[in-house]
Amino acid sequence: MMLPEMLPLTALLLACAFSPIIVIFSRLLKVRWLAGAYVSAVLLYAIIASYPFLQVQGTFRVSLFGENNSLTVLQIDRLSAYMSLIVLGIGLVSSIYSIGYIHERKPEFYSLLLLLITGMVGVFYSGDLLTFFVFWELMSISSYILVAFNYREWEAVEASLKYLIMSTTGSAAILFGASLIYGMTGTLVISEVASRLSSQPAIHEVWSIAGMVFIVGGLGVNVAMVPFHSWLPDAHPAAPSPISAMLSGVVIKTGIYAMYRLLTVVFPPSMYDWQLGLMLLSILTMTVGNLMAALQTDIKRLLAFSSIANIGYIVFALSIGTELGLTGGLLHVLNHAVSKALLFLAAGSFIHAARSRSLEEIAGIARRMPISGVAYSIGAFSLAGVPGLNAFVSEYTIITAAFAAGQQILAAIMLLNVVIGAMYHLRVVQIIFVKPETETSSKCRESNIAIVAPLLILSAISILIGVYASPFLDTARSVVTTLLK
Repeated sequence: MMLPEMLPLTALLLACAFSPIIVIFSRLLKVRWLAGAYVSAVLLYAIIASYPFLQVQGTFRVSLFGENNSLTVLQIDRLSAYMSLIVLGIGLVSSIYSIGYIHERKPEFYSLLLLLITGMVGVFYSGDLLTFFVFWELMSISSYILVAFNYREWEAVEASLKYLIMSTTGSAAILFGASLIYGMTGTLVISEVASRLSSQPAIHEVWSIAGMVFIVGGLGVNVAMVPFHSWLPDAHPAAPSPISAMLSGVVIKTGIYAMYRLLTVVFPPSMYDWQLGLMLLSILTMTVGNLMAALQTDIKRLLAFSSIANIGYIVFALSIGTELGLTGGLLHVLNHAVSKALLFLAAGSFIHAARSRSLEEIAGIARRMPISGVAYSIGAFSLAGVPGLNAFVSEYTIITAAFAAGQQILAAIMLLNVVIGAMYHLRVVQIIFVKPETETSSKCRESNIAIVAPLLILSAISILIGVYASPFLDTARSVVTTLLK
């Protein structure tokens, strides 16, 4: 019997099944906003249904084909609920935003967006590696198509193809790693894999390490860790801005979720010495991301490289391995999702008006589009580490955790990276507010309410977390406590 805990995922799956009907009705009735309203309503219901499970004690599991079945296991715990709420929240604001932003093939766009979100939530609800992989591929295929949604532009097709090739390679690595784990343990259920690996004789240690390396390497492609990052700076600028917000805000966080789940439960640092290697990769990722972002003249490409840097911060928090480090990392998953979605959607507002991504051409545009300009500034100040905004809290927590763990040099390197990030984020704010208007920006006007409303919502959330951080820190800490039990 399906448990009430599975209602959010069930609602999303049913909504996907009915989405072709919505596409047909949207076309017959010529009501362009119908698909957007449908998806937004479904996501709002899923948020309401998911929220109570953020307080669940323990783990709820259900097998789709009987209790004795070792595959197709769905489960929900605090980590699943936490990640699902982030995805559903960013999905909801992106859905509302798209009503005013997407003008062609809108019903098809919303069907793909719903499939993308369902795939991500399914990943979080997966209790075994096979179910995980099925939902992972649903998420991946949807994202490939959405990156190429503007298929008449060669840039979008090229970026999608590059994303497809690299992501498929990563998926193959995950599948191969999972097959190695199955060969040793005889199960793909994550909780059972963990217990069986812990009791395996040392003769199998090399194969479990190989499985871990392949799985984490495959996930590294999804999260755009250096050196697997080259797809992201092409895919994010080429995609429609609401999809850029989804990709950067939450899609790359599915790999982070899997890393947190597997490296703390299946491959704990007490048994597998992965912390130093992951720590060095995270430092390389944040440094390359920030240095490359500082060189960009395309606003969306700059934000894409900034996402790589912030993935470095989150993976660094994971590699610290302490409760405080993991708490800071999970909180930064939320904060980066909010701030980066805000930045991409505000940048999309500029691009929608100016028809240009060039920082040189949109100079002074914030004076013509004050709401979008202020919203962009809030997101930029947040990721720059300005106190009173959300990302400051998580960045400070991660650096504090690194110092407490005796990693003073690496903590100082992260602090230096935050300073570099602040420099290029503030440079963009200076360009859009202070520099003289160009011929392009002088003709721009503020965007419509469907675009502006999500900017106001995300700005308010950023400020709320910044000034009232305790409940969010406590929630992240409770998720970590449950995960480490």
